[in-house]
Amino acid sequence: MAKAKTMNRSRNQLATAYAPESFFTFEGGLGACIARSTAGEYIQLSDSTVDLVFERMSELGRAWFDAASAARDGDPKKPRVLPAQCVEQALLDQSKSQFQLPGQDRFYLCRPSHMEYTPAPLTFVCRTCGMFQDYERLADLDKDLENLTPDGCPNPKKKGQCDWEQLDVIFVHWSGRWEGAFPGQWHWSDRDAKLVKRYDSCVCGSSQFKLNRRAAGIGDWFFECAACDKPLSPKWLQNDRDTLRILGPANGPDRLTEVRMQAAPYRASSAYYVKADLFIDFKDGSQQLLSRLRPERQADLKDFIATQFGFAVQPITDEDVQKACADKPECARDLADYLQAVQSIETFSKMDDATRIALKSSIDLFHRTKERILDDLRRRQILLAKVELPADVLANLRQRQSLFASKFDPFRLAIEHAALKSTRLDVETRTNGKKPYVSFTRLDEDLAPEDKDKTDERQNETRVLLDKLGLEDMGLIREFDLCRFSFGYSRMESTPVLRDKRGMDMPVRLNLFPPVRQNDSSRYPVYVVQQGNEALYVRLKEELVLEWLDSLECRDMFSLKPGEKIGAGLLSVARPMNPFLDSLPETETPPTYYYLYTLLHSYAHLLMKHMSEYSGLDLGSLGEYIFPADLAFVVYRNGTTMDLGNLSALWRNAGTAMLTSMLGKKASQCGTGSLCTERGGACPDCVMVPETSCVASNKLLSRSVLRSIGGRPRLDKRGAPIRGYLDMVKQQP
Repeated sequence: MAKAKTMNRSRNQLATAYAPESFFTFEGGLGACIARSTAGEYIQLSDSTVDLVFERMSELGRAWFDAASAARDGDPKKPRVLPAQCVEQALLDQSKSQFQLPGQDRFYLCRPSHMEYTPAPLTFVCRTCGMFQDYERLADLDKDLENLTPDGCPNPKKKGQCDWEQLDVIFVHWSGRWEGAFPGQWHWSDRDAKLVKRYDSCVCGSSQFKLNRRAAGIGDWFFECAACDKPLSPKWLQNDRDTLRILGPANGPDRLTEVRMQAAPYRASSAYYVKADLFIDFKDGSQQLLSRLRPERQADLKDFIATQFGFAVQPITDEDVQKACADKPECARDLADYLQAVQSIETFSKMDDATRIALKSSIDLFHRTKERILDDLRRRQILLAKVELPADVLANLRQRQSLFASKFDPFRLAIEHAALKSTRLDVETRTNGKKPYVSFTRLDEDLAPEDKDKTDERQNETRVLLDKLGLEDMGLIREFDLCRFSFGYSRMESTPVLRDKRGMDMPVRLNLFPPVRQNDSSRYPVYVVQQGNEALYVRLKEELVLEWLDSLECRDMFSLKPGEKIGAGLLSVARPMNPFLDSLPETETPPTYYYLYTLLHSYAHLLMKHMSEYSGLDLGSLGEYIFPADLAFVVYRNGTTMDLGNLSALWRNAGTAMLTSMLGKKASQCGTGSLCTERGGACPDCVMVPETSCVASNKLLSRSVLRSIGGRPRLDKRGAPIRGYLDMVKQQP
């Protein structure tokens, strides 16, 4: 038993629920264990995927550090937050004052194939006499197992038949540290300048204790002397050794509240929160689009945004090309070919119609040559588009990395949606008779009814239902490629700040998984899971969404110029969204952009609920990805087990029935009733899903944006109820 054992679970489970430092029990609930860092199988990833993993890790870590550091900025009377209280030492720079992600060589990216574990906590209590026994190491427990028997009762007052059980309570702290119970405390010794673990003894001289568990609250349990029954203290208390070490000599009575740990069942969610993220994994495809997100290619990103959403773009002239290529020897050949193509096109334009028709293939060749050279010069950033975005859009674009987390960045998501279109949605090539994407209004052979004569009838019926739902398009993506990774954890809270704990906000520390030995070096494991499962793609109708947003009468509502798409206006009013969504306003001036995101987010959850009901899939096995500027979202099958075509079968067997059900009144009802409506119209009984499945941690959700339930989202404090999107669609002629 002294050696760690190995377990096998699904890859997603190993990367999350059974990730290093998590507590769990095996089937039957007997015996608590803790997972230990393990080097998984080596995984071969493309360079672009690796770069995105580290980019996301750095972004989340920096945002975590900034938020935790500012936990008490608004209260100068409270103790200052130290950097080491926000992230672990490995995530700090050399000065130990700022966040810095270690180099890539300090990490080991691997596929979670197995995980090691050991029993924990090593604390035991007798059910009959209440005697307490704890052990420092597994080896110590192994040596003493022969004494943990019914006949080995250590009670000095009354021997009995002992029935030992593992104590299911631990002490946890927002530093990420946990501690098994023992009759004593960790202290900081000023004299020795080090931590000291002090075991207490009773005034009668006995060092044997019982655990009194008669109080209803586990925080009020206490140790009492086994010899004289005198309580060791009114209730058991423990100090966090990491915080003691960080504060050192500065640890005084005024900071005692920061040091105290909290008793909690090891099964409680507060005992462990894994840190993970995911993104669409285009691998090496669509890199020409995705590369525009690099800081040095902001001009190309502006060009894409302008073209994609209808902003005015001035045409490129021949003079622009000559000016861009001037004094650039590497462009001399391109410029010569371009000018020759221009001159040839001009010559052909002066010919009569009959001659031009006869030479059409040559004329087309010169046009293609001209466009090819223009595209190449723009790709190499030699030729920049002449576009002036509105000031609000330009400001959001320039500050997008500080304003938005990657999963909420509307500019990044617009690029990813365009890449999804080029690699899936707009691809007509078939493999074994199947297309990468099938719109439910244009079925292929695989999704069509068995009776092919009914295909048109099914498609027309679907179009009617989609119109009633306010949807422009809905269909099946056969392989929605995602990359999910986990790299660390926190305790007590899943976000960087634990609010109002014992009278003040506490910084929650971000910890990397403990290092493993790999290639003769110590490296931090990052568990990467790639999956390509089925998904449903949904896009709302632009004109209806615009009308609905107008009806909300938000002060920052935009107006569009001729030729502009709704994304142009949304990008101008986009509001900050950090990874934790912990600073969302609740005001009488609700932002238009948050309302739009709430609509898409709530619609995705509505679809997830119905997909789960009609497919038999567990709600926690579904996930979502939202593209706000394109009014689209994807609900995907989450998992690495064999995908048996659940979503394909869902559409064949009950597709139109599911859409009809989404239109029903029951779809937006909640068993909590008016209480849910008053609190914003979102609770676990209606549109909320398991937090691990939700891209926004169940925030920016409300049934009121879908149906007129007599309420409004929490972000809107104006008081008056709003009209739901589906109710507005219903009123359309």
